[in-house]
Amino acid sequence: MPADNFILKHWIKQQTVFLQNLEELKKQGKADTVEVVHDLRVAVKKLRAYLKLLGRLPGIKGYTRLFKKTEDLFNVVGKHRDIEMALERLKVFEKNKKTSYTYFRYHLEVSLEQLWTWVRTALDDYEEKDLLSLTAKVEKDLNDKTDDELLKSVKAIVETELTRSRRLTNRLNEQPHLIRKLFKDIFYWASLLPKEILPPEQLKSISKSLDNLGNWQDLEMLHSKIKHFRKDFVPDTKDVHHQLKQLEEAIKGRQEKIIDRARENINKALAH
Repeated sequence: MPADNFILKHWIKQQTVFLQNLEELKKQGKADTVEVVHDLRVAVKKLRAYLKLLGRLPGIKGYTRLFKKTEDLFNVVGKHRDIEMALERLKVFEKNKKTSYTYFRYHLEVSLEQLWTWVRTALDDYEEKDLLSLTAKVEKDLNDKTDDELLKSVKAIVETELTRSRRLTNRLNEQPHLIRKLFKDIFYWASLLPKEILPPEQLKSISKSLDNLGNWQDLEMLHSKIKHFRKDFVPDTKDVHHQLKQLEEAIKGRQEKIIDRARENINKALAH
């Protein structure tokens, strides 16, 4: 295998980041998890994107089973992360509107406490042997592939996904998560060799688009949790019901503005 195989190099780097943050998260209390959880989840997202890329190369397949336990941990930690982000966003609205959404905030805080128990269990149950076996398989599968061969394949796959993205731009308002999902894969793949797979300015526009769509997604998650809380726990006759309804409308207004900014960056990214 070429010593400088760029896909394997990035794979091993993100595996190391994941395992380091996994150990750090096991040692930390729930109040100190925000950055560690973020870094762990980003590492898993990159590993997942690399697996998806490898699965599109000729003669490579069979990764799903060995990655399942890592995906399961990612999903449990992700539920905790979603509530953390919802609380952060809620506090911003409270500050800007000079008001307090006490009942809903308490609901999120209690949920966060409960979820931390499941996170601890998932951390204790996780074994890294499948991930290490997967790394050995990735190394074996890449053994006979040169960097030039891989670069040619990756560029072709990225261009295919950019073409798919162009077809989806007219559905941005209805399904922004579809563009976000495609752009995330494209960004992780192009970042393997950023100056050779895509021009730097195009990669920068994709990154800005992902920032916009990430903000949209955080607000979408908050909106969903408010809506469920309001419908399930708050009587229609109470003032807090109306207060939360107004907050939902404010969130939707904020999301529309974010989509407008995202569209500008997406159009720039796809204009190349």
